[in-house]
Amino acid sequence: MNYYLRHILSVLTPTLLLTGDFTVEHIANLSSMYMLLYAAGQLVNGFLGDVFSPKNMVSIGLFVSGGSLVVFPFIDGEMLQIICFAGFGFGLSMLRGPLMKIISENTCSNHARLICVFFSFSSFAGPLVASVFALINGWNLAFVFAGAVAVAFGFFAYIVFSVMEAKGFISYIKTEVKGMSPILAVFKIENIVFYIIVACLVEISAASISQWLTTFLTVPLGFSKESANLLYSGISICRSFMPFIALAIFRAIKEKDIPMMRVSFSITTVMFALLIVSPNKWMSIALLAVALMSMSCTSALLWSIYIPSLGKTGRVSSVNGVIDCIGYIAAALANLLFANVMSNVGWNTVYILWASIGAIGLGTTFIFNKKEQITT
Repeated sequence: MNYYLRHILSVLTPTLLLTGDFTVEHIANLSSMYMLLYAAGQLVNGFLGDVFSPKNMVSIGLFVSGGSLVVFPFIDGEMLQIICFAGFGFGLSMLRGPLMKIISENTCSNHARLICVFFSFSSFAGPLVASVFALINGWNLAFVFAGAVAVAFGFFAYIVFSVMEAKGFISYIKTEVKGMSPILAVFKIENIVFYIIVACLVEISAASISQWLTTFLTVPLGFSKESANLLYSGISICRSFMPFIALAIFRAIKEKDIPMMRVSFSITTVMFALLIVSPNKWMSIALLAVALMSMSCTSALLWSIYIPSLGKTGRVSSVNGVIDCIGYIAAALANLLFANVMSNVGWNTVYILWASIGAIGLGTTFIFNKKEQITT
């Protein structure tokens, strides 16, 4: 539910542009407002997820985000639509931290990693589900139906978690709120600054680049809206298996995460840069897919391996909130930059900006070059 909702605007962007009622700038404002409120909500709800019931937060988050999508098609006025997407982003921010807390605090580290690999799988499979909703006749109905499903699943989630609590399958480590101490405690956790920087880069890739993926397929490459949705789904399927591959590689190289990140960032940089000289649209699709798949490996190291290893700290939701918040602020700013460059400069400059994401990541691994690896 979380990840298909995140991508519903992206897959419907070509349709919205064709209506004539939405411009690239308006859609960029919608997605950026969602990202900013998602980021701010992650910070707030991340800490609240370690204090209050994760069950309640997940259910309320689904109600708010789903309800926002249901009412969006019936709202007139650009500013009101932007406010609606602000509520949408804040609702979604109530989901990931509490879910990560439930997983990390109720299983051993290795099992939590495996579970979170499937969690990451869902993040890449989400666009595939979203593209199915895009096939619904009329963007209005697609938004309403997607939101209604999310609201229904909010009730389902509440019931499931209630049963699991009653049977003693899940419990939570609650933290006390004492001024700024919860926030400061997060920044004392080992390697947190390094992974915040990594989060900024992977979120730009996952949110900002993905937001304009169907536009990339329809505008510079010239595919039809229907073909673009199919290609979008195919790329999403390929990316969805990368967390499993990342975990296998991570274990095969004896959990040396820094060398693995260097290779991943290097591949991403080269593939995006080659888009500038790509001879045809099919080669461009292949280069883009490999670049995103490589970045997905780094994303898996962050979300499926590093954060689940922090279960004993009792601050999984807080750490997730801080990292996701800062990452989404970076993604929102990058989103506005990408939209401006597309409209006023051209796609080759966009490719250079995308390539710089990998280059910055590669440089960061050498600057920090941390001695400690992720602990088992």
